[in-house]
Parts: sequence; structure tokens; C-alpha cells
Amino acid sequence: MGRRVGISLGLVVIAVILQANLFGPGRIQPFGASPALVMLTVIAVARYLDDEPALLVGFTGGLLQDLLGGQPLGLWALVLTVVAYVTVATRDRFEGLPLIAGGVALATIGGMVLFVVLATLFAQDTLQDQALVPKIILPAVYNLVLAGAVLPLATRLMRQPGEPGWAL
Repeated sequence: MGRRVGISLGLVVIAVILQANLFGPGRIQPFGASPALVMLTVIAVARYLDDEPALLVGFTGGLLQDLLGGQPLGLWALVLTVVAYVTVATRDRFEGLPLIAGGVALATIGGMVLFVVLATLFAQDTLQDQALVPKIILPAVYNLVLAGAVLPLATRLMRQPGEPGWAL
């Protein structure tokens, strides 16, 4: 296991712990939704990993989130693996702060929509929720705000000297 993969897994574990204990059900949820910290962390670290380790980190973060949640096992694992794949596939196209922010927002919205669709296929009543749209849009907004702290931290920890990366 390389240095970057170890750091990535450590950051994802910290994000899962914060997501479950700080922003979990019955905890801090401003306006009825919480930030998707694990998804934001997967997006941040996938920029610096090769293809397979990025997918592994996304899957691991999703699996840990599934184990701590009440939904069927594998939903978040699949969603975060897809988010990691999309991040790896588009990372060279997003340079500069406005494009990075837009990429984080789009990836978060796409991940939340994918989760809702998959949860509906697994007999969860997510589409019947009256506050479905705010629960999809608000995590993207929260992730935009938190990206100002998470992305520079990931850049500082993951980047090698002289290597191009997100200039934040």
C-alpha cells in the first residue's frame, strides 16, 4: 500500500466517523440535510490516486458508511465507487477554483441522485420523501462550503513537491 492510498483511507475513515457521529440522524442537520463528508473526501483524494486505488477508496468509504447506516449493504459503496470513477475520469478537465467547485457540486448531486434511485430499487421509500429535493441540493451546497477546507487539506497531504494539482 502506497503513501497516498494510506493517507486517503485515513481521511475517509475520519470522514465516516464525523459523518456518523456529528451529522448522523438525530444530530446536526441544518435545514433537514447534512453534508456528504465521505463523498467530499472521496472526491478530494481521488484527484491524486491512480484509477484502481481511487475506486478502492470510494468503495471502502461507502462500505464503512453502509455498515454504520440503516440502509441495505452496498448502496453507498456503489455510489461512492461511481463518484470516485467520475472524479478520476474528469480530474484533468477541472483546474481552477470555479471549475473545481462546480465539479464538487455536480458530483455530489449526481451521487445523491444515484443513491435515491438505487435505494428505490432496493425497496427503500426515498422517492416518497416530501423533502427529497432539499435533501439532494443541500448536501451539494454544504460540500461547496466545506470544500474550502477539505480540498486544500487533501492537496497538502497528497501532493508531491512539484506536482500539478488543484491550486487552492
